[in-house]
Amino acid sequence: MDASIQTQSPRRPRFKTTQDWHDFVKNNREKLTGDFLQKLRVDCYKEIEVIRGRPLLVYASRFLDVPPRTPNTIDLSDIDGFTDLVSAFKDTESIDVLLHSPGGQPDATERIVNILRNNFSEVHFIIPHSAYSAATMLALSGNSISLHPSATLGPIDPQINGIPARSIKRGFEKVREIIKNEGPEALPAYIPLLEKYSLDLLEICEDSEKLSKELVTTWLCEYMFNGTKTEDDVEQTVNYFSDYDTHLLHSRPLVFKKIKAFGLNISLADGDFQDLIWEAYLLLNGFFTMSHFFKLYENTRGVTWGKQFQVVSQPPQNQPPP
Repeated sequence: MDASIQTQSPRRPRFKTTQDWHDFVKNNREKLTGDFLQKLRVDCYKEIEVIRGRPLLVYASRFLDVPPRTPNTIDLSDIDGFTDLVSAFKDTESIDVLLHSPGGQPDATERIVNILRNNFSEVHFIIPHSAYSAATMLALSGNSISLHPSATLGPIDPQINGIPARSIKRGFEKVREIIKNEGPEALPAYIPLLEKYSLDLLEICEDSEKLSKELVTTWLCEYMFNGTKTEDDVEQTVNYFSDYDTHLLHSRPLVFKKIKAFGLNISLADGDFQDLIWEAYLLLNGFFTMSHFFKLYENTRGVTWGKQFQVVSQPPQNQPPP
């Protein structure tokens, strides 16, 4: 490892595997305060900054063991977090963003991209584990993407209330084709479907698909490709990422091997960089599993806050509440 990195924090514990983290927790439970865990993460971030030569912003969401309806996806509330993150870096033109998110709302993603681009001329994304859906859209707005070998992006086809928009459209198309071939007498069998999904929902599906493709097309043309690809090349790339009929699953992993042929400025992390971004993921995921937090916004210049579950105590049964 680079000597300059070793001098940053020579005695801090190192985590290369999930087993390392579990062993550390088992043997050091008395140390595991919020401040101690925060320092572990920030020390790791600083070492990534030394390797990359630019500041690091961290936006991470909890994936596993999340109660239903927990707002761990990208939404408008993230505007506050990203505004805080970028405010600490007025002296740089280039930034790294470590991203770990299941996705979320395209309109919120568009605002986050605007925040980043209004402050930095270069934005580079680091994916240690997963960036799905709208988080993939966010990553595709960068000048480059660095993936851990275990990491993945995902399709950007939109979902409506948890259902892929394309599958809803395909249901309408199937009904239309059956009625066309079999005549109006086939209609009664499909009335329940038509009642469940109104025609305005079909319009919403089409508009959502159009928006996702439009945003990513604009960002690729302006930033990652920056005029180096033809319109056909860009269209082919966007169509691949948004093609539910090809991927068949909204959470289908789009690993480096699948997407490298599209000419994206995307690479696999290696060496110390690979080890450190995986360590950052282990520290983030470990913190999530030990706390009530489901989102974190962090950098090395004092911004470190997040959002946590609302824990409601239930009174014992057969006893009146206080």
